[in-house]
Amino acid sequence: MGNEQKIIDRIISDAENQASEIIKSAKEYADSVIKKAEEKASKEMDKYKDLAKAEAEKVMAKEISGAEMSAKKMILAKKQEILEETINLAKEKLFALSGEEYENTILKMIDNAKEKGEIILSAEDRKAFGEKIAGKGYNVSSETRELGKGFVIKNGDIEYNYSFDSIMTVERESIEQKIAQILFG
Repeated sequence: MGNEQKIIDRIISDAENQASEIIKSAKEYADSVIKKAEEKASKEMDKYKDLAKAEAEKVMAKEISGAEMSAKKMILAKKQEILEETINLAKEKLFALSGEEYENTILKMIDNAKEKGEIILSAEDRKAFGEKIAGKGYNVSSETRELGKGFVIKNGDIEYNYSFDSIMTVERESIEQKIAQILFG
């Protein structure tokens, strides 16, 4: 879990820095839009003086409200973009694991799996470290699958898919929530 946590911490740190810059830029834009809206409203008030004072205040409130809404939408869109980029970066780094780091990650995942049963690996993984897994007392299947990265635990007719693709798909919402909480607290 240590290497995974370091990767995740590094990704989160990079994303936090990027998020801060994007949010700062969006806030500056929002301030300029609000300032323009206030200037427009002020001109309306000068033009119509007392007769149009109430109308100008409505226009000002509407412009400011619209500018604030526009700024909020921009910030939300940027946050969503940052979330997507962070998830994609995490996925890239996870799928880029290789050698001993990948092997250790798979071994830890098997150790931590709640489900027990026959371990099905890709042909490449079975060849690379299937014996090591079997040596730890796990039942490594002679069956192999095209899983990409990860494994399947088969218990009778029930299969538990621990491929990286499956985990990222199933846990995406939870991952997004955790990243959003960390980045945007």
